[in-house]
Amino acid sequence: MYEDYYRFRRQPFSPTPDPEFLYKSETHQKALEELLRGVRRREGMLLLTGDVGTGKTTIARALLGLLDRDVFTALVIDPFVTADELLRVLLTDFGVVSDSALLQGASRQRLVDTLNRFLLSLSSVGASALAVIDEAQNLDPAVLEQLRILTGLETDQQKLLQILLVGQPELQALLVTPEMRPLNQRIARRATLRPLNREEVERYVGFRVQLARGAGNPVFSQDALDQVYACTGGIPREINQLCDRSLESGFAAQRPTVDRATVAEAAAALGFSSPAAAPAVVESLPDADSSPVGQRSRITPQTKRVLATAFGVAAGVGIGAWVAVTMPTWLGSGVTPGGAPPAVVDATQSTPSLAAAPSEAPEGGQAYRVMAARFDARRPADALAERLRRLGYAVSVAPPAGPDNHPDSHNEEGYLVWVGPYTTLTAAQAMDTAIRNRLGLDDTRIVADAGPSPTRP
Repeated sequence: MYEDYYRFRRQPFSPTPDPEFLYKSETHQKALEELLRGVRRREGMLLLTGDVGTGKTTIARALLGLLDRDVFTALVIDPFVTADELLRVLLTDFGVVSDSALLQGASRQRLVDTLNRFLLSLSSVGASALAVIDEAQNLDPAVLEQLRILTGLETDQQKLLQILLVGQPELQALLVTPEMRPLNQRIARRATLRPLNREEVERYVGFRVQLARGAGNPVFSQDALDQVYACTGGIPREINQLCDRSLESGFAAQRPTVDRATVAEAAAALGFSSPAAAPAVVESLPDADSSPVGQRSRITPQTKRVLATAFGVAAGVGIGAWVAVTMPTWLGSGVTPGGAPPAVVDATQSTPSLAAAPSEAPEGGQAYRVMAARFDARRPADALAERLRRLGYAVSVAPPAGPDNHPDSHNEEGYLVWVGPYTTLTAAQAMDTAIRNRLGLDDTRIVADAGPSPTRP
C-alpha cells in the first residue's frame, strides 16, 4: 500500500519475528550474548523473560541462527501440550522420527528412553541438543516437572539436553513459588528484556526504515518519534504497529514525512494512550516524607520521580508510556502455583468494593489482594488502574474499607490501588515481592478477603 510511495523495497514494520530485523539494543544484545554463552558452555537450563511485545521470540529465533551446526534444535511453540506430547514434539523436531504419529502408542518411559539414546549418540560425536520452549508461562505443572526431569539426562562431564524457557513475567513469579523451587534451582542463566528508551526507539525505527528502504532521508520527524515513544513506551511490537499505521495514514494524506499529527492520528485509531491524556497532578501524588507511619505508603525518591514522569510532570510523558516502560517486569506476577491463571474478579467497575468477595474464588475459602499504592486523589489512582486493566491485569481502585471489613486498614485515607485477588497466599506473596523489588514501594500489604460484607458508601 504505502511501500511504493515511501520507496520501501519491503514492509519495514512487519509483525513477524524476522531475525534480520532484530535491532540489538543494549538489553537485546546483552540477552542474546548471555544465552549464546550458556548454549556454548552447554549449561542445562536457560531463561529468557520479558513483557508482551519486547522481542522474546525474535531473540530466540536469532539465537537459533547463531548456533553451530553441531547443535540440534527443537522449537516448541504450543505451550498447551501434555508431558507425553512434549516428548513426541522433541523427538520429531530433533529428527529422531519423521512423524510423531509413529509414537502415539508409546509409553512415557519409552519416549524418555528413546530421547536419551538419541542424546547419548550426539554426545559421542561431540554434538549437543537445545530445546526452546516459547510462551513457557502457560506450561502445565506436569510439563514443567517433565522438563526438570529431562535436565537430569547427563553424562559425567556434561548435560545431554539444554532447555531454553521463553516467557512473560508471569513465568518468573511462577518459578519463585515453593512448588517450582526444584526447577528454579536448575536455571543456570537468566536474561530479561526491557522496553526501549527514547534514543533506542529512534535508532530502532531508523534501523528498520533503512533496512527496508536503503539510502534515503528519514521518514519520521523527531516530533513523530517523540510521539511514538510516548504512545508505546518503547515496546517493539507496539512500535511496529504504530509506525505501520502511521505510514498508512501518511500515504493516505500524501505526506512525504510522517509528523506528530500523523502518529497521533494512528495512535487514536489503534487505541493507544496519548501523552496529552496524562493528568498533570503533582499535588495529588503521595508525599512519603510527610505521611504518618501506618497511614500512607512510603515511596522512595526514585519511585516518586517515576510517578512524576508518569503524570506528565518531569518529562511530559503519558501514563501509558510510563507503565509500559517501568512495569512490564512485574505486572504479570499474579499466577497461582501450577501455572493456571489466577481466579480474579472483573475489575472493570469504576469503584469496586474492596470488601466484595471474588466471584471466582474457591467457595468457602479466602482470596488475597495486594495493596500496591495509595494516592490522596482519585484521578492518578484511576489513571494507573486503567492502564493496568488494559494490559490485562485484575486491578481495582477504592477508598479503604473500614474496621468492620478489614481491621488492618482502619485509619487509612485516600485511594488505594489493589492488584488481585488471588486464590492462594503464595501467588499474592509473589506479586507483593515483585512490587517491592521492581517498583521501590516498601509498604505494600497483602489483605485477605474473608467473604461478602456490606459495601462501604
